[in-house]
Amino acid sequence: MAEVLRQGDTAFQTPLDIQFVLVDGFSMMALTSAVEPLRAANRLAGVDLFTWTLVSNHAGHAASSSGIEVATRFGFADAPQADLTVVVASFFPEGYNNAALFSRLRRLRSAGKTIGAVSNGTLILARAGVLGQHRVTVHWENARALELAFPHVNISNELYCRDRSILTAAGGAASMDLFLALIADVHGEALANDVADQFLHGKIRSPSQMQRQDAQWRFRVNDPRLLKALELMQAHMANPKPIPWLAAQIGLSERQLARLFRSDLHMTPSQFYLDLRLRAAHGMIISSTEALEVIAEICGFSSLGHFSRSYKAQFGENPSQARRETRGRYV
Repeated sequence: MAEVLRQGDTAFQTPLDIQFVLVDGFSMMALTSAVEPLRAANRLAGVDLFTWTLVSNHAGHAASSSGIEVATRFGFADAPQADLTVVVASFFPEGYNNAALFSRLRRLRSAGKTIGAVSNGTLILARAGVLGQHRVTVHWENARALELAFPHVNISNELYCRDRSILTAAGGAASMDLFLALIADVHGEALANDVADQFLHGKIRSPSQMQRQDAQWRFRVNDPRLLKALELMQAHMANPKPIPWLAAQIGLSERQLARLFRSDLHMTPSQFYLDLRLRAAHGMIISSTEALEVIAEICGFSSLGHFSRSYKAQFGENPSQARRETRGRYV
């Protein structure tokens, strides 16, 4: 008889059967970061602790965002149930509404099965209506869009969340941390650490670690006053604060703050703030399906026209052109 193990309130068996649901445009890194730790755990243990199956819209293949196609065994409608079903998604069409997938996810929840998602797969779980009050995470570029579209969803900025029978990871390398944590939960920290060593991963990150690099690392600055200014700018993207207000929060005059920015970042505070907001908008345009008006609002632009002019001055094309090119590449 299979041994029953537990993760939180959820009982798992050995081998734990995992199904990865691949939505066209999925992140290859998110998928491999999840699967490879399972493979390594099996090899190190000498037995199959985990089994997995790949599923797509129709049996045959799924195309990743990099254009690499992955063979899949089942379609959404005819795949068997698994102990854990994980939706892997990154780029998918605006208004994505796959009835077969949504129906499947709802049946799994009704049956008490554990469901997971990595990267923008969390958006699909939200659209399917299976999240309830569970705490979840999503890639930082889409966190605000998820919050606006589904205000009832309990969104965290953590790398990954394990809230009872819902497991989510922000994508990319965070997928590996989630699955290393899963290995630790069901088979012990020693095995999980051995698996991490196989991938030169280092210490398994805690869920509470921030998704994005901190300002000191990202912008290569050390002055604590400048770091505080950058953190305030990042915290007030949707409602940009006046530069004099920022200066006052750090105990500097506006002129002193400007001198600090020019010395370390070679920009004025206003130029840097605008660049920060435009780069955040650019990331959302190429990785989400949110309306441009929503992206403009999230990134602190008073109108779509203002946003379009600023974006074109920065990137050489307007937001709608960038969106069309993205759709051509990934959808």
